[in-house]
Amino acid sequence: MIEDKVLESNVTVLRTPLVDIEIVDEDEKNISFDIVDSWNTSHGVYINNDENHIIEATDYEEKQIRIRTDSLEIGKKYYVKTSVPIESRDSDERLFTYGYTKGSQTFAISFPDPNDMAKLFPEEFDNKLEWYDFNGEAPSGTKAVSFYLIDREKEFIYIATAWIWNIQAHMDDYESAAEVFTWIV
Repeated sequence: MIEDKVLESNVTVLRTPLVDIEIVDEDEKNISFDIVDSWNTSHGVYINNDENHIIEATDYEEKQIRIRTDSLEIGKKYYVKTSVPIESRDSDERLFTYGYTKGSQTFAISFPDPNDMAKLFPEEFDNKLEWYDFNGEAPSGTKAVSFYLIDREKEFIYIATAWIWNIQAHMDDYESAAEVFTWIV
């Protein structure tokens, strides 16, 4: 298990140059969280999706939101609230990613989905979900993602974020790189 490097404790907003992130309950009450350093160690950008043409990202930042499960009520709906609308970008096994791009900057945020297989094949999992469940909402917006706590087996819920700036060309490649930077959940 990787040891968390806590950057800030008990905050109610993660501020980035493009998007500010809050966690709120159904009544718009802020939920405190910690900001921890990212576990990511790979920062390559695949130009034109070519594994032989990888450049190292230089102007980027990464952070994780760490929510204590003991600060949440089991079964209550919570939202990831953003200062600007974010949109669905990509998904992979056990997570999905949203993002926002403006000018020469891009932002990505990934949400853990530990129950993705149980939701796809409920009969194989006896309709049992565990830990927590994130859901992308439609349409995209400032509360594009909701979640609820199922049990307290895990002490923390992590939400990975990354942003890259000073992008002059190949925006799609950098958007993909920022997304992949967050695929650590």
